[in-house]
Amino acid sequence: MAAKKHKKKSYSSLFVLIALILSLLAYAGVYFRDTLFAPSPEISVNKTTTPWYKEHTKAPEMVRLPDAPLIVAASEAEIDETITELKPKKPLKKKAPPKPQPRLNDVDVSAKPTPPVIYEEALPQEVYTPKPVVNTITPITPVQPNMQPRWMKYAFKMDKTPNKPMIALVIDDLGLDLKRTKKTIELQGPMTMAFIPYAKKLAQQTADAKANGHELLVHLPMEPLSNKVDPGPNHLNTHLATEDLLDRIHWNLERFDGYVGVNNHMGSRATANNKVMTALMKELRNREMLFLDSRTNPKSIGAKIAGLEGVPFAERNVFLDNVNEKGAVLKQLSLLEKVSRRSGMAVGIGHPRDGTIAALKEWLPTAENKGFILVPISQIVLKNQGLS
Repeated sequence: MAAKKHKKKSYSSLFVLIALILSLLAYAGVYFRDTLFAPSPEISVNKTTTPWYKEHTKAPEMVRLPDAPLIVAASEAEIDETITELKPKKPLKKKAPPKPQPRLNDVDVSAKPTPPVIYEEALPQEVYTPKPVVNTITPITPVQPNMQPRWMKYAFKMDKTPNKPMIALVIDDLGLDLKRTKKTIELQGPMTMAFIPYAKKLAQQTADAKANGHELLVHLPMEPLSNKVDPGPNHLNTHLATEDLLDRIHWNLERFDGYVGVNNHMGSRATANNKVMTALMKELRNREMLFLDSRTNPKSIGAKIAGLEGVPFAERNVFLDNVNEKGAVLKQLSLLEKVSRRSGMAVGIGHPRDGTIAALKEWLPTAENKGFILVPISQIVLKNQGLS
């Protein structure tokens, strides 16, 4: 019996010894691993590092999604700071008072941040096929029969266009982004360049565009439906009296010269408003200018009022760059080709964005071989008027 107890005690001691040895081996393994493979002093985990956001020489720029309608942020826009907002002579219609802003401790920090004020509204994606609009007033004629209307005087001069489907490419929002405006102007023409009236260095930028064979439009800022976007100073607002609307129309149309007419910047609310459109068309008629309806709102009455006032006009068929990617813009250009083949002419509107510029660099040299003729907007208007 004593022998059995001694045997059990020996086994217990053996197990304790084995466990002790295994523990020592494990400890030694960890020790040597940390010693042999310890990080170098340069990247020691014990070293205090500067937070990433303090290593930047300037604040990180806003990240832009490829499909955002953003053209240029308010903080980045090259706006002429010497201009002043025209004060209404007549009181504005009363708007609903703004909702009170929540205090900081009431803000839901998990909610998505409010988007920055931007200078373009979300644009329709549908292809628009214009319906015939008959001018009920004879288009304005010059005082002397042998003189051309002003818009034809400033139009890009082309030989008689061959019997091919025509494509007019209009680039909006030019002037605010000097770098991308320059790249756009350098593209093969003739195209139509629409400049924002409150941009800087308009005289030089528009002169460069004309010198490179492009036609000019005033990209007239108008009130959008959304109050989250800013059409900019001296835009046409539906709450203004006609007298004040005319003051703003005059101001915008006199910021630079050499243009053939006007198209709307934003304006999804204003282009559906009879008072605003009538005031604009009467002034365009007096100045012998044309109107291009960008059709930011399917309910736009721009073409209808232009027809009633005898203003030469055209309408947009396809927006090219709702998605700021080269491949997406090329697809929209293919869609524009189909419209042109079907109707004999088509108007595409794009913006000075990286994806658009890259796509146009690739597409423009191929247009002629595909059987199209690239024209400025004036040629589309002449076709609409039956003059070409």
